[in-house]
Amino acid sequence: MPITPIDILHTEFKPAFRGYDKAQVDEFARAVREALEQALGEKSELARQVESLQDEVDRVRRIETAMTDALTMAQKSADEAKANAHKQAELILKEAENSRITMMVETQKEVEKNRVDAELIQATRDRFETEFRGMLKAYLEWLDRRGSESEEKSASEVA
Repeated sequence: MPITPIDILHTEFKPAFRGYDKAQVDEFARAVREALEQALGEKSELARQVESLQDEVDRVRRIETAMTDALTMAQKSADEAKANAHKQAELILKEAENSRITMMVETQKEVEKNRVDAELIQATRDRFETEFRGMLKAYLEWLDRRGSESEEKSASEVA
């Protein structure tokens, strides 16, 4: 059972033959009581400080937990963003490859169309040239016949 300062103050000793000096014992009991009161006061203050420090430790631990959770979430978000960026990059590359293939096919079609058009133009030019040569030849023959007829007419009129 713990002894309190009040217990010390109210403790009385029975007188005995050849006992201790009562004033000296009372003075010592008062000094012990004061020392015990001071010790208990310090103990109470230390307990209050321990409680305060424990509250501070708990607060720091909550902050640490919150920061760890935030860091974990940030890392998870960064990983997700990185994965999404890779997926988008792959989609862009696939779209670019599809566009390249489409452009190549369209270009090949246009080249073939241009080749066909060039052949058609060449054939048209060749036909025009042939027809024009034929027409020129016919005009030259006509002119030659006309010129010979004119000479014959002139010669027959002179004679």
